[in-house]
Amino acid sequence: MRFFWILLLLTPPPLVAAGLTIDGRLDESQWQSAQVFEDFVVVEPFTRAEPTYPTTVRLLALPEGIAVGFHNVQPPDVPRQRELTARDADMPGDRVNLFIDFNADGEVAYNFTVSLAGSIQDATITNENQFSTDWDGDWQHAAFEGEDFWSVEMLLPWTVAAMKNSGTPRRTVALMFDRVLGVRTERSGYPAATFMRPRYVSEFARIEIDQYEQSLLRVFPYATAAIDLKNDQQTFNAGADLYWKPSGDFQLTAALAPDFGQVEADELVVNFDAIEAFFSDRRPFFTENQGLFDLRTPDNGLLIYTRRIGGPRDDGSGLANDIDAAIKANGSALGFDYGALVAQESDYADDLGSLFYGQRLLRTGEQLSVGYLGTLVDRPFLDRQATMHAVDATWRANERWQVTGQVLASDIDDDIDSSGAGIWTRIDYTPRPYFRQEWEITHFDRELNFNDMGFQRRASLNEIEWTAEYQQTLDHPLLRGASWRGEWQWRSNDRGERLPGALILDRTWQYKSGATILLNAFLETSGVNDLITRGNGNVAIPFRQSYYLEYESPRLERWQFELSVRPYEEGLGGRALDVGGEVTYTASQQLSLDGYLYATDSSDWLVWQQDNLLGRFERQAVDSGLNINWFPRSKHELRVKLQWLAIAADNARAVRVNRFGAATASADPIEDFSVNNFGLQLRYRYEFAAQSEVFVVYGRGGFVENDRREDFDDLLSDALSLRDADQFLVKVRRRF
Repeated sequence: MRFFWILLLLTPPPLVAAGLTIDGRLDESQWQSAQVFEDFVVVEPFTRAEPTYPTTVRLLALPEGIAVGFHNVQPPDVPRQRELTARDADMPGDRVNLFIDFNADGEVAYNFTVSLAGSIQDATITNENQFSTDWDGDWQHAAFEGEDFWSVEMLLPWTVAAMKNSGTPRRTVALMFDRVLGVRTERSGYPAATFMRPRYVSEFARIEIDQYEQSLLRVFPYATAAIDLKNDQQTFNAGADLYWKPSGDFQLTAALAPDFGQVEADELVVNFDAIEAFFSDRRPFFTENQGLFDLRTPDNGLLIYTRRIGGPRDDGSGLANDIDAAIKANGSALGFDYGALVAQESDYADDLGSLFYGQRLLRTGEQLSVGYLGTLVDRPFLDRQATMHAVDATWRANERWQVTGQVLASDIDDDIDSSGAGIWTRIDYTPRPYFRQEWEITHFDRELNFNDMGFQRRASLNEIEWTAEYQQTLDHPLLRGASWRGEWQWRSNDRGERLPGALILDRTWQYKSGATILLNAFLETSGVNDLITRGNGNVAIPFRQSYYLEYESPRLERWQFELSVRPYEEGLGGRALDVGGEVTYTASQQLSLDGYLYATDSSDWLVWQQDNLLGRFERQAVDSGLNINWFPRSKHELRVKLQWLAIAADNARAVRVNRFGAATASADPIEDFSVNNFGLQLRYRYEFAAQSEVFVVYGRGGFVENDRREDFDDLLSDALSLRDADQFLVKVRRRF
């Protein structure tokens, strides 16, 4: 069996010819007949002023796909930022973006970014302005640099994403183009829209283009070999992803033993809150054609959270579930977009794994879109079945008004059956391009629970929010823009108990040099925290305030940095301070380093212990990291990622919460403690063909919590010896 996979991985892929030579030069004759877009305005800051330098975009619809060419004027005396970055990493320099909604219905759009150095980023955009770089599309790109300009070519195959009505000779798409001038951090675009506002995708420019039918069948077999250096164990895994796209109207994705080789390191998180930490998902099967399923709620909820699939076992062993197989279908028919997702974890037949099912149906119109999302999770070890249903609607009344909302219902069948419901609506009003308001009303009852397949921060919530934003256009020798943002929140739980509300004020100054200053004030009213004791009573929280100041520098030759300071109150009114910053050093086009260091000092950190017992601690914390990215040759990438997070908590004081929410001193013994979390990853990546890669990865790290306070010198020296994981891994993934 292993020899089969090795031979399959080494078989060369078929060559695909394109109508254009994608080399970054817009010198082919076809470009002369292209549609032309050049009415760019400054969209960040959103002044709609004339850009510093002009940009011209050309678009062609070809049998091979949609071709887009950018011509960016930039005189030779204007510094050009051309450092290489890893795919989907933040791009600090000169770059261009194509945003395209293939169905022109405002539901799902795609972002394709190419930098002056030729680095790329691709992302999906859902819920108007929610970006996810987890998706990696199959498209061609190249950049070219001239004396007083630079240019980019892109070719998007017709199979790059699901499209309704793919058999018609013409189609309407919605587009947004933008260009970032790195030296000034100036973003100009066409049309005048910005993702900084809640309404973005629906404001793209709609154009009509020729359409061509195209089909695709691709198989991505993979193989991983891992050596566990700590436990002296070796493992070999193999599987495959299959993408079948007979047309834009139907696309099928399937996976056998899906590719879960750990080549992406999650950020280190130490979480003592009642709300779990959220992590993104870069597993290929779950990122392909996932935009239709990306339905969100207020309070940062997500109705399908794919990290649940293949997560920890229900038996409490701490082991992760493997996945036997998964399948996903997307398409459109009879005026509806539809999607279905099924995934079965290993050992489901033995009651150790779970079965996940999700379905989506969406009907879009010129002004009104209505959809349905349903999920079912069977967890036999817990004798639990969980279902969730959501009906969503978006009404785009005109260019000023947009109304969005959902109705949700959940049903849990286990030892204690429960059913819950929720409803929310958001109204966005933009009377002027420089001014907008938003109202949001939410009700989640206490039994609403979609956490089995989704991500829900809390149930039992009544919330009213009002937000207003105002963008100033300034005639100032130093400033190019400034903005105000205000938000008011009123909150209570489903029992009528008042949760802390807030008044939030932001003031931003954007300088012509590329620097940015942000000043924030966060005033939180008194109320009760009904989550911290995990169901053992409320904790009365006093009025608290927080202030935040951040300075982001312009590019200073090879350096760029960001500094921030945040004095605030936490716990039962104690004072705290966060200070820190980030710095980036570009040694050359091929080598860059970036690091961050943040420190916290708090006099009143509140941590739950058990039942209604809480601990109040003095806390010092350090969160730090270093990334080194080196591109020794084309298609070769070496990355070093180092993270260290440590907490020292002392002066422990026990308090118990009475039935009125008051915290009173207690004689219960509580120990000081410290937390040490360390992670190191060295990763080499070689792209030997399109969407075909070899990874060689070494990872080491660990977590420890001690029942005593330790000095940071000792924590740092101990961190280097942490070894919960110590692994060497080789992974090969091949496209056919």
